[in-house]
Formats: sequence, structure tokens, C-alpha cells
Amino acid sequence: MQFRHLFTVFFSLASAGLSGQIGGREVYQFLNITPEARVVAMGRLPIAYWEPDVNFAILNPALIHAQLHGSLSLNAVSFPADIFIGSANYAHHFDKAGTFTLGIRSFQYGKFVAANQFGVQTGEFDVSDLVITLGHGREVYENLYAGANLKIINSAYEQYSSFGLATDLGVTYHIPEKLLTWSLLIRNAGFQWDPYTTERGRLPFDLQIGVSNRFRHLPLRWHITADQLHRPDVSFINPANSRRDPITSQLIEENITLANKVFRHLSFGAELSPTKGFNVAIGYNFRMQQELRMNTRRSSAGLTFGFGFRVSKFMIQYSRGVYHVSGAANLFSVTTRFSDFKKKEKAD
Repeated sequence: MQFRHLFTVFFSLASAGLSGQIGGREVYQFLNITPEARVVAMGRLPIAYWEPDVNFAILNPALIHAQLHGSLSLNAVSFPADIFIGSANYAHHFDKAGTFTLGIRSFQYGKFVAANQFGVQTGEFDVSDLVITLGHGREVYENLYAGANLKIINSAYEQYSSFGLATDLGVTYHIPEKLLTWSLLIRNAGFQWDPYTTERGRLPFDLQIGVSNRFRHLPLRWHITADQLHRPDVSFINPANSRRDPITSQLIEENITLANKVFRHLSFGAELSPTKGFNVAIGYNFRMQQELRMNTRRSSAGLTFGFGFRVSKFMIQYSRGVYHVSGAANLFSVTTRFSDFKKKEKAD
């Protein structure tokens, strides 16, 4: 009975998202930006990555479990054009209620010059976004985990502001003896409560499925995630890729193959962890590479990579995400567990 109700909720929300996807009308696109270094290094969408890391649990609430108790992560992103993004994530386990997470993300886009219709400067204004995420997850059956996030969204652009609510719903099936994990995730199902003006926009709904596996005799874990499953075709005809027939001068549009359309749903990642205190990761998002590449220059758009190392009781992560030939994002994360400090106090 629990499974029947669970999947009813999943597919009801998925259907709602399917009917509401109209290009160019989605608001709160910053909900899809991830400021956690290790997550980005793995290709931005490792939704089935079963590790005692609170940052993965913020991405997918079905990865919330008791081993995360006391985990704290501080994250910062340096984007081009002086854009700064910061986040703080924490997990706490209660014996009776289960495990909860709290995440705060702040997006600061800097100061902008204000001017009237005649071009006369009248001052400056700030632009910012804020997302507060409350998550809860628990084991509902043997090896089966379910979780949900509630996102409180606030956005302020000069005199325009907006408030919204969104939820993430996830299910994860983790098989410890096979080191295999499957996840199904609904992201950003919600609504714009208070719009910027008079018209409400749709949120960037997403339906995802992912799998990850760690080799038993090799310290390597890989993952594959398929996103935008409610939209079979996420490609678009880029006019820059069109050409003219040399004989007829007729404009020939870009031909996007079926394989190309399939791969635009996929992101990949792998992480090598020879010890608990060191890891190296690489990821790739095919759709991002297709959408941000340039015909005149080779580009690494869609590629992410990073590494992490332990210093005392702190895990320090760095990653770099390549978006375009003109710039990339550098991400930094520091993660620790309060329980590690308590162990030291007891030992003393």
C-alpha cells in the first residue's frame, strides 16, 4: 500500500510538470545551479551517489540517512562577471523523527546602475536570490529510502521581488552488498506564490533517474543520470549551425540525430577515492556542451573536474566547471562532522 501511494504521488506530479513546460516562461532558473564543489565535479547531477556527504542529500532528499548526523558543509562559487554564490548545509538525526537537513543558498549578482528612460543615471541597485531548503528522509523499507525537500524561494531584482515554494521528492534503492544505487527524483515541483509583476511563471520542473556503482576491488565510483525525462526532445535548432547549399543557396538547418537527442538527457561522472581523505573526480554534461559550444573554436563546455583532501577533521573540495570559452566557475567546499570533535573530547 505504501508503494502504491508513493508512486501515485510521483506520477501525478510528473504529469503536472509535463503539461506546464513552455520554453522561455520558467522562472527561478537559479534553482538548477549547484554551488557544492564535489557535486559539480561529478557532472552536476549525481542524484544516486550514496556517500556520507550532506551535499548529495541536499541534491536528492532520498539520500538523507542517519550517517549524515552532525554534517556541516560551507560552499562558495566564483563565477565570471563578479557573480558570487554561497551555501551552507547541515544534517541532524533524531532517533524517533528521522534525519533532517537544512540548506541555505544565496545568489549575489553585484550592483547595477539604475537609469531612467532618458539614460540619466539615478543610482545603483542590488540583485539577489535566496533559497532555504528543509529536507527529511528515512528508510521506508529494507534498502528503500524516500525523502522530500521543501524550498522557500525569495528573489529581489531592483523594485521587483518574488516569493515561491517548491518541493523535491525522491526515492532511492540502495543495495549495499552490490555497492549499487538507483534513484528517481522529481525536482522543483511548485509555484510562484508572489510574482515579479502580475503574471506568474512556471518553475523549472525536472524528472530525473540515476544510477551509481562502486567497484568492489577498485576505489572508483561512477554514475549516470538522465534528466528532463518529461520532455522527450530537449534539443533546439541553432541558427548558427545552419549552412547554405553551395549550388542552390538554400538555407539548410542543422540536422540533430536521434542519438544526439538521447545524449542531451545524460550526464556522467566518476570519482577515484584511493583513501578516505583524498578523491579526484570528473564529469560531463552532453547537453551543456551542445548548447554552449562554438563552431569557430574548440571548447570544453560541459566538462567538470575537481579533487578533495582531508586536513585534520575538515574535508576540502575544489572543482571547476567549464561553461564557455570565455569563462568558467571555480567552486570551493569545506565539510566536517561535529561528531568527530566529540570523539576527540571523549578521548581526551
